[in-house]
Amino acid sequence: MRRGPKKAVNILLPLPLYEQIKMQSDVKHRTVSSYVRQVLRHYLWHVENAPEALVDEWEIR
Repeated sequence: MRRGPKKAVNILLPLPLYEQIKMQSDVKHRTVSSYVRQVLRHYLWHVENAPEALVDEWEIR
């Protein structure tokens, strides 16, 4: 677990997206918030280290 300062963030998700995230978090035996942190961490790693892997639908404008 990472130590250090933390910042709380609240987001609103459409119900179908939340249900999909909830299902995936259950499969990985994680809480929804833990799963969202992992997804964001992995995405940001790719942005910094392998941006060529993030094409088309992954590009956030």
